[in-house]
Amino acid sequence: MSRAGRYADARAEPPRGMFRDSLAGWTNDDVLQTQAAREALGAKHPAALRVLDWPELRAQFARYDPPATRDGRRDRRFGLLSVGLATLGLVLAMASPLAVGGERVIEMLAAALVIAGLAMMGVHRLGRRSKTLSLAHRFGAERVRALYFQAVVNNLDLAARAMADDAALAAWQAARARMLLDLPAPEDLPGQIPKLAGPVDDDAETWVTPAWSTSPDPPEPSPALNLLLSLLRGQRLSGQLDYVERKLNDSLGAPGQRAGLVRGLNRLLLGAAVMTGAMAAVLVFAMGRTLAGPDVRLALEVMVGAIVAAAAVGVVNDDRLLAGDANRYAAYFAALAKARARFDTGGPAEKLAALREVEIVCYRDLREFVGSHWRSR
Repeated sequence: MSRAGRYADARAEPPRGMFRDSLAGWTNDDVLQTQAAREALGAKHPAALRVLDWPELRAQFARYDPPATRDGRRDRRFGLLSVGLATLGLVLAMASPLAVGGERVIEMLAAALVIAGLAMMGVHRLGRRSKTLSLAHRFGAERVRALYFQAVVNNLDLAARAMADDAALAAWQAARARMLLDLPAPEDLPGQIPKLAGPVDDDAETWVTPAWSTSPDPPEPSPALNLLLSLLRGQRLSGQLDYVERKLNDSLGAPGQRAGLVRGLNRLLLGAAVMTGAMAAVLVFAMGRTLAGPDVRLALEVMVGAIVAAAAVGVVNDDRLLAGDANRYAAYFAALAKARARFDTGGPAEKLAALREVEIVCYRDLREFVGSHWRSR
């Protein structure tokens, strides 16, 4: 089954719950990273496989993408652990009146857990090294992905001829080996993240190989070129559009939906904190209760718990970052859809221009991603 067919079937499946992961099973088939993708292309278009399969680039991609995914998971787990410790401490604090004779011990343990959770939240919020490495890995992976497509887009004539001509194939493979040298060095990327978090000054930055900032002449039409362009449409244009559609779905796992949920939950928790704080004040100042009284202590503990819970939710799910991601994905989708329409309605020159436009759109989106996540928390 083709990649597009598999994704169509995935979208037709029933939702996997309110918080389903829309990218579960995403395999980077656009750069033929899996054996299944290479076998599928080889079975249908063996001549194209020998041009589009790039083992050396796959190895480069594997240096970046798994660590980027691992960093993201570790970051989320660290945040959830901090929330779990603080929540456990608050539950113990509220249950301490039930521990007759051991209230003091339970309260001290609860306080220690809350402090540990809050300390971890602070490290999670302020830590730069983990964020830098995660963004460096993600930026590196996307630059490798970009090179895969930019190499073909800027060498359409050679790539099309290489489908059937062994001499052209050898030239194509030699050219690809030189292109790999233009990728940023992995050890240099973490130090570049603060600069990459800024705006794009010149669209020439899009191109992994600087010479590609000048568009090549469109090649002469041929059956091989038509096949190559059709495959590029599916791998780059439709692949990216499918990715963004998954990010813009209506489950609570999607950034836009999650941002609204987090915003509402934060308001609810802060409202509860204000109400219980006011109740404690009324009990003390209007009714003469002491701070050590169980009803006042319970109100204060609930107030602190609500505040800590709101802070914890903000650490794990920054609603402003999520809302920004949703807006960015929407703009990204619109730009990609416009480029695909240009591709579908034009001749070779317009198709080449549309594919180059896609690379600019993808690079701008990547830089916006780096910037928003670098400035968050």
